[in-house]
Amino acid sequence: MQNITQNYITPFRALDKFQLFDLEIVRLSLTNGNILDWTRLNLSDNDAEKLCRNHCLDLNAPSDIALIERIRDESSAYLQEEFDFPMPKPIRNASLLELFKIASNSNTRHRQFCACTLLKAMHIINHFDAGEARQALTITDQQLFQKAEARIYQTISHMMADRLPIVEFMGGRKQRASMVTKLLSKDDPLSAQLFDKIRFRVVTATKDDVLPAINFLSRNLFPFNYILPGESYNTLFPFASYIESHTHLRELANQLNSTNQLQDHLNPMVQNVHSSPQYQVVHWVADMPVRIENFKHAYVTDGVNPVPRPIIYVRAEIQILDRKTHRLNERGEAAHTRYKGRQRASVLKKLKVRSNDTRAPRE
Repeated sequence: MQNITQNYITPFRALDKFQLFDLEIVRLSLTNGNILDWTRLNLSDNDAEKLCRNHCLDLNAPSDIALIERIRDESSAYLQEEFDFPMPKPIRNASLLELFKIASNSNTRHRQFCACTLLKAMHIINHFDAGEARQALTITDQQLFQKAEARIYQTISHMMADRLPIVEFMGGRKQRASMVTKLLSKDDPLSAQLFDKIRFRVVTATKDDVLPAINFLSRNLFPFNYILPGESYNTLFPFASYIESHTHLRELANQLNSTNQLQDHLNPMVQNVHSSPQYQVVHWVADMPVRIENFKHAYVTDGVNPVPRPIIYVRAEIQILDRKTHRLNERGEAAHTRYKGRQRASVLKKLKVRSNDTRAPRE
């Protein structure tokens, strides 16, 4: 098991201590953004090193360096072959840390643009590569989930032991019957992907603790670039108005990527027709890096297809809200039992069966 000190990297920051990159991260979660739209990073040198560690990368390990260089070279070749994009040699041969730093340096605009372009291609190709490799893993999904859960529970426990403003934590895996019911309730169940096999909820002491909690978890468990666009929703914070009400955040907001996208409307749960409009939460889906011990022997491979790699990803659903909102959510139409009841009624209608049992299924 990984030691908690490897994961507990970036300290918890209250809103008045936020830096620009902290605000970039929470905006991505709250507004369902896409990092492929970004034109620059805002990483300090210290941030860049911590981001690498958050990806479970050991920049002193030959295996990790080889993985980064392989993904970088494939990405550079892709851009050249498909788009005739000439990548300058200093960018083409740069280390990951150097790419992060160049992408954050506005003094060299052309190099910054090239570094951002290469990083975007690397982001997609790395994820594609990890997905292919996962299919050849000899360890089971159950074992992967256990690794991910252990890291999550360690980090949350450490937060609570440090008296950070986390008052409640719930997590685990859905039962098989619950997942079947959820898929049956969807309009297009065969194409639907069930993201929340691992899901957890964090309840903070106050509403002002929610954004710092999102930032902390993104920096220490779920790298910001693996928050899935199109799968997040925010029914808790009118983002622009909330930022405008905080002097420090308002000053930072002027430097954000694509400031014209600073929107005030809430992002509703368009994916889930059974949820109540009164239900308030920040919800996001992210991929969590998991390190594979003895990875060279953990794949069914000829050594080339797929190339054994030390890091793959486990998908999780995260919900964050404050204690007052959590209590309100458990009343009336927003209550979980009411939600499950609506979901169950939808499935019964689709299956054309009758049931005297109107209780919501157990989680």
